[in-house]
Amino acid sequence: MIAADRVLPVVATAMGGFVAGYSIRESLGQDVFHIESTGKWYGAFVTAQWAGSLAVLTAMLVLVAVHRRRPRISAAVATVLGSLLVALPSFVPIAANQAVTTNALGAGALVGVCGFIAGGRRLPSAGIAVGLLGSMLFYSAISRLRVPREGRWMDVLSGPYLVESTVPLLLLLATTTVLLVAVLRASVGRFRSSDAVAALVLGFVCLVVYIYLGNTTSTASTWIFAVAIVVSVAYGVAFDLGGRDGRYVMSGLAIAASGVNALGWGDASWWVFVVAAVLFVGAVGVGLRQDLTTAACALLAVVTATGLLPTGGDSINAVGTVCYCVLHPIAVGLLVGSSGGRAMRATRAVASTIGPLVPFALTLFSVSAPVPPRVFGWDDGTSDDYVLPIVWLSSPLPVGVVVAVIVLVVCLALGRRVQGKHHDRVSDSSGP
Repeated sequence: MIAADRVLPVVATAMGGFVAGYSIRESLGQDVFHIESTGKWYGAFVTAQWAGSLAVLTAMLVLVAVHRRRPRISAAVATVLGSLLVALPSFVPIAANQAVTTNALGAGALVGVCGFIAGGRRLPSAGIAVGLLGSMLFYSAISRLRVPREGRWMDVLSGPYLVESTVPLLLLLATTTVLLVAVLRASVGRFRSSDAVAALVLGFVCLVVYIYLGNTTSTASTWIFAVAIVVSVAYGVAFDLGGRDGRYVMSGLAIAASGVNALGWGDASWWVFVVAAVLFVGAVGVGLRQDLTTAACALLAVVTATGLLPTGGDSINAVGTVCYCVLHPIAVGLLVGSSGGRAMRATRAVASTIGPLVPFALTLFSVSAPVPPRVFGWDDGTSDDYVLPIVWLSSPLPVGVVVAVIVLVVCLALGRRVQGKHHDRVSDSSGP
């Protein structure tokens, strides 16, 4: 029974985090860039930034709500409602542009429940991060392994484009069951609603800054200004939380910045995905035993800088590709593990919930870093017999990579200052 009480919360938070993260990514349409460039009125409400910010806001509101009255019952209700929102398109006609919002609300509710289950304990908190960040790192690779699905299109002439649930219903049902069992057995720790205010501010600021300064139609100068604002606000939130909790948020910011370069996965890349996933989970285990935050941030900065390397004769950045396949999951895993390890555990539910959600709520690097002007058309110039590589690295203009590396260095420097400025405030929950 004791072993079950130790293992169940970790399994539940990892499953809930993965389903929530994958659902956010899968709900996005293929024509977001087109919608933003043509100035559609709903352009701000179908982006990855909208989905991530809404998930953060929902997760915080769920945490506040479940701690106000009858926490376990409230958390169980939130679990069911979150799962129903994710599954809703399979039972009710919902258009692709509407599904982005419903999925974000459902995913945010599931993450909030995971934060309640974790209660600041180090291993369940690490489970949330593994689930969320694992879905973020390997979303494209996992999608390649699923059966072919019709693309989600939001701007169509023939009427609303109806979609299905973002995740298989059997997986969603299994995750809901595990979460409900974990919720009913969870210990209820002390929670201060004021802790959630800073996280709500961060999610709202990221959304507003993206819409008006840092979206995919912005110039490089306005994008850099947007990054400066968001980094300043993130540091303010980290400083407000203080101690280990603040450093946990700074770790999320560092991971978000490293996403400025992204891997593309081919049809035969499953074995690369398996290796990278094993390295990621193994690095989390190492980080849980030893605080390697500084080394992980430094490694992230070096790996991110490889996006500046010139491509070879086959137009592939071979060094950068290898680094993002091997070193990037290791660095992220070390950072996640160190943030939840014995020396660096997140002591409050807000920090363990918001930290791994930062890369979803801050898409200035992963989505809108400056790129050459996009040309929309039926043909991108490649020949019909062109064969994609197994895996390849995509990078924005050099200014985007340089800014990302600078942000990583800032995270490395300010992370220690955040922890040093405030003494650690220990939660009522104890144990791993």
